[in-house]
Amino acid sequence: MGEDLNNTMDERIIVEVNRKTRRILFISAVVIITPLIALLYWKISNSPSGDQLILNNASAMSFHGRVDSIYFDRQNHNTKTLALSDGYVYELWRQWETFVAVGDSLAKDTGNVKVVVYKDGKQTHVLDYKELVKSFK
Repeated sequence: MGEDLNNTMDERIIVEVNRKTRRILFISAVVIITPLIALLYWKISNSPSGDQLILNNASAMSFHGRVDSIYFDRQNHNTKTLALSDGYVYELWRQWETFVAVGDSLAKDTGNVKVVVYKDGKQTHVLDYKELVKSFK
């Protein structure tokens, strides 16, 4: 009978330790995972969208020059790339490839999201990043 009492006590201690261990693990998981989920949510909800990133990058660009050459940049997903006379290298969006040729002039000011194309000194096209972004949807 004394041995049965000792076995029962051992089982109770083991069960109690397992409960405490589970509680500690659960509380630890909640304390660690909850802030990580909150941080991830905050990061995602406060990050600019892909469209906004394109517009921000476009707004920061500034160039004025004649298109000296056009080539496909193999290291950048075969993007059609323009080398301008002012030294600027411009990656042309596929939707705009038909509007630009060697010898044309391009003009874009910082803070603006429009690229103006000139052929023989006359404005022929305005390539608008806002319109480009709308076409993605």
